[in-house]
Amino acid sequence: MITLQSIADNPSLVTSKYQLKSGEAVVFRPLNEHDVLAFGRFMEELSEEIRRRFGPHPLNSEEAARICDKLDVLKMLRMILVNSNDEIVGYIILSFELRDSQVLRYEDYKIPIERGRDICVAPAVADRYQNSGLGSIMLEETIKIAQRLGVKYIILWQGTQLTNVRAIHFYEKFGFQKSGEFEKYGNNNVDMTLML
Repeated sequence: MITLQSIADNPSLVTSKYQLKSGEAVVFRPLNEHDVLAFGRFMEELSEEIRRRFGPHPLNSEEAARICDKLDVLKMLRMILVNSNDEIVGYIILSFELRDSQVLRYEDYKIPIERGRDICVAPAVADRYQNSGLGSIMLEETIKIAQRLGVKYIILWQGTQLTNVRAIHFYEKFGFQKSGEFEKYGNNNVDMTLML
């Protein structure tokens, strides 16, 4: 078993190397304060569609600087995929800070998620790396990390939009199940849950 503190003290505990189908090498590791410029570039280069579907925070260089300046690894683990050119090509949030709206919805679904034990996740993959296997790498590694942290449920950060059929099928491939639907900011969304 690992803890967020042990990850903060030794990021290599959750660092992995992979080779993509294309042969390109990538490293999955925690974001750190030295990643600010690469993280800003990653965010600025994301398409409007990805920006529209990613809910946790704005995707711009100012937000990248704010995040890297105030990393709080004891509440939220931010993992990145870095290619051989030191470019960030994937990003996923693992947050133990569940929102009241999430907890209430999951109570309605009769799924006992707990703050401090369970996590919500939100991934983003660089446009030019879509369909390269990066999303699968990030989610597989996230599930492994969650298991090592003692997580019981992984949920999606405010669900995923019902119109995002590709994402829904992607999560189902990893065992996530639809838990319920809700409306937020004019979008119809579906909560999806993975029980570990």
